[in-house]
Amino acid sequence: MGDDDTTNPWPEINPNRRAVWHRGWGRSEKNDEKNKKILLAFDNVKSLPLNSIIIQFWSPVTAIDGRRALSCSRNPFALSHANHRLWKYRTSCVKYYYSLNGSGDARTIIGGPPCTALRHHFPEVVLDLRAHQGTPMVDLALESELSCFMMLPVFKQSGSCIGVIEVSARLPPDLAVIFNELNRKLKIVGFSLTPPQSLCRPCKGVTGDSKSALCEIRMAVSLAVQSHAITLGHVWYPYENRCVRMPKSRTLLCRLASYGGVDNQDDDHLSFVKTFFGNFRVLPLIGRRGEGLIGRTLETHQPHLCRNIYKLSDNRGGPWALLSANVKSCACFVICLRSSHTGELDYAFEFFWPQSRNHLALMEGLLLTLSEKLPSFKHVSGAQLGNELPVVDVDSSSSGSGTAERKPIKVVPGGNKLPKVVVTRASVAKRRKIAADLHNDAKLDDLHFSSPPLTIVNNNQDDDDDLVIIIAVYKVYNRLFFLPSSATFEDVTDKIKREFEHELNPVDGTYKISYQVLPGMWHSLTDDTSLKSCVSSYQTSNNIDYIKLYVLPVVE
Repeated sequence: MGDDDTTNPWPEINPNRRAVWHRGWGRSEKNDEKNKKILLAFDNVKSLPLNSIIIQFWSPVTAIDGRRALSCSRNPFALSHANHRLWKYRTSCVKYYYSLNGSGDARTIIGGPPCTALRHHFPEVVLDLRAHQGTPMVDLALESELSCFMMLPVFKQSGSCIGVIEVSARLPPDLAVIFNELNRKLKIVGFSLTPPQSLCRPCKGVTGDSKSALCEIRMAVSLAVQSHAITLGHVWYPYENRCVRMPKSRTLLCRLASYGGVDNQDDDHLSFVKTFFGNFRVLPLIGRRGEGLIGRTLETHQPHLCRNIYKLSDNRGGPWALLSANVKSCACFVICLRSSHTGELDYAFEFFWPQSRNHLALMEGLLLTLSEKLPSFKHVSGAQLGNELPVVDVDSSSSGSGTAERKPIKVVPGGNKLPKVVVTRASVAKRRKIAADLHNDAKLDDLHFSSPPLTIVNNNQDDDDDLVIIIAVYKVYNRLFFLPSSATFEDVTDKIKREFEHELNPVDGTYKISYQVLPGMWHSLTDDTSLKSCVSSYQTSNNIDYIKLYVLPVVE
């Protein structure tokens, strides 16, 4: 080729991912419509890495020998045309079937994750394919530099499962991104990766006064999450009765209530926790004996703490693998309780927070809040919620041989082990500035301040004193003052009377005090127990700079 030859000897390579469907002969119009929708969803997923992922649809068919099986041949798929390894994997996949009847010829794979996902109606996730070498599809995936995959059952709005979507990738964290966007795009065309919520209920309802128990649960979990700045809190209960079109043999978890905390920069990386549980109202328990943090807690009735769920080996199966593989530096605490309203039904209260938080302080604060807001609930042993409680500390073995348990943690709600908060001169100045800024804005969550400046009381306290900072509001008047964290409810009421000595109207009679849990939500401050819960929230949260009190006259 001469120097003046401008012909490009290389073919043009388009690295973009493309969604493809080769329509075959003899396909019914019903199947064509289904595949058109799947293809549209695949084509609209734009966040996938260009050259390291393949997605393809496996649907039930009648194999050559007349048996039912799953096949991806002539079904939609998406990959990058520039990755010849993915093309090799795709052309090999179309030659195989996954048997749904337990038998077949040399081209048939007996069982496998796609069949399990179709039968159980939950995603099947494998984070390390090397642990499953020896089967044709796994060996093909490893040769194509794919290290993990997930098999996702696809549901129509009626709840019937129409097939399974395979997502094979090079890196496990990519699976979470794909799951979220793929689920959104499928819903646009009338499909979903999770069953409709209307179908996610047991055949037999919960006995007893379930409404009263649920009311307590919602109030307690909402308060605990917001007042302690927790990423997510929710409550599960187990049942063995089948959901509609789900197997009878599996023990499932049904979510009763779920509340997410206020997002902040410290736990942005935990946003997938909320997204994950937002997609699943029903989840399977792991294993026959209930491995996994919730399973262990329900089986032993002992509270469990895992300081980093990313390393929890029990969570390496099914949809739980999506959670643990994509959320690093996240702690989880689970406690099992029973309500007198519903007899022997076990409830699993589960809470997530960043690994950097003080676990002991948070558990003490949580248990104190739960003991105040769950009057009908006790431990399965019958012990009261406010008693000292041993918590099983679960750690993941670095050798990969399983999980280990540290020495149990003794948690005393509101006890002396609650870490002291040292208010230095700098932090006091910072919090005063925050209060002054709020005063200048002339509004604190719809509570208006008066024009006189905020008064600073106890200004000469030693820097090392354990203080809490309080803003109290009465009508249009406000006061900013400090009190020791050991102050009693009587100390608080006396302080308020002195601070508002000239403003309180004797004609109004008695007064009540409320403290703010979150904007628009106030809880009564009536005794030492509620005060301890209020102070505990202040001490354990990085987002609460002061305690807000609202003084109101009691209307007879």
